[in-house]
Amino acid sequence: MRRTTGILLLTALAASAACQDPATNTPEAGVRDSVGIRVVWSRMGSRTPAAWSLGEAPDPVIGLQEGPPEYLLDRVVGAITLPDGTIVVANGGTGELRMYDGNGRWVRSLGGEGEGPGEFSYMRGVARCYPEGFVGFDLNWQRNIHRMDGTFVARKVLKTPEGVTPYELACDERENFLIIGRGQAVGSGPIIGFYQAYDRLLLVDGDGTIRADFGRRLSSERIGSRRGSRPHPAGRGTRFALHDGLVYVGDGRRFEVETWTAEGRQTGLVRGPEIPLEVTDSVKRAFMELELQRVPEERRPALRASLAEWAWPESFPAFTELRVDPAGVIWAKQFHVDPDEPEVWSLLDTARAYLGDLTLPARRALLEAGEHHVLLLARDEVDVERVERWALRRSGDPTRRRP
Repeated sequence: MRRTTGILLLTALAASAACQDPATNTPEAGVRDSVGIRVVWSRMGSRTPAAWSLGEAPDPVIGLQEGPPEYLLDRVVGAITLPDGTIVVANGGTGELRMYDGNGRWVRSLGGEGEGPGEFSYMRGVARCYPEGFVGFDLNWQRNIHRMDGTFVARKVLKTPEGVTPYELACDERENFLIIGRGQAVGSGPIIGFYQAYDRLLLVDGDGTIRADFGRRLSSERIGSRRGSRPHPAGRGTRFALHDGLVYVGDGRRFEVETWTAEGRQTGLVRGPEIPLEVTDSVKRAFMELELQRVPEERRPALRASLAEWAWPESFPAFTELRVDPAGVIWAKQFHVDPDEPEVWSLLDTARAYLGDLTLPARRALLEAGEHHVLLLARDEVDVERVERWALRRSGDPTRRRP
């Protein structure tokens, strides 16, 4: 807990001084302490662009429409940058972890489809969950562990204390894992219609031993049927991240994120400006039209009738993904109905609360938020996938990439 812990232990007076807008010399955030919990909230009444933006063009760009197979991407489910600049792309379509150098040249491919050591039956992603390398995740969060050069180390399985697969997972480079189970609704038996499922949010080590219990949390809001259930497309769920010894948690009920120590003690609450979250009839209709466009015309009447019977939550989630970059900046992805709309990420930190919004270019999704760059997944008009690295630059001062 180096940089972030230091921020959390500032006094209210020092924090208030750090929250001055240099252009106006006025506070950007309010700060108060409440029973040992430091609350930081935005004084801004509306949302604004962030103080930094993407560079003029991506470099490198990995992926081709036609060419050698190692440059043809299919169902990319993640990408990370290693300390030496190597980019590791999780190519779910082939079950491979592909390694490219800092200029985008292919180096080697790892794994492949299968259920053996280092292989993937259905790849979930890739992350820095190992101090000496990285991890590729398979369908049930099995970990294929590799060293920095790609050498395979081991395949390990992580489960909840009840012996089942985690529903969601986050990790850090020290092999600590935040996990939450699928959860159970109140009552017994299958549930038809809208319901909420809850489970414990736990911090565990690589063997599954519990280090801290953060209590029962909303696992997901779901739509149940006789055949099973699925997450409601407008439903909330607990989102979490783990960085530098601190745990970041939020369920999207409000635009706010809790901070906790790895021992299970809450230390802070970061709150941004309110977001309109009302579920209106116009938004429901827009969602239904998008769903209907995805199925053949002959299936639309039945689907329309099914969607008309859906129950909806009272409000949308304030955010649907949560990440923390190496500088300790919190990235929260705003909810949107249309998947073709540009992604908007709201940025927060524990000293100044809201830092503004960063809107990605069209048809792009965030794969990695670095301190000085982002990795984006781009899809062109014929859905050819590419992984792009964009520099992050600060408006008016390109040498100062982070506040």
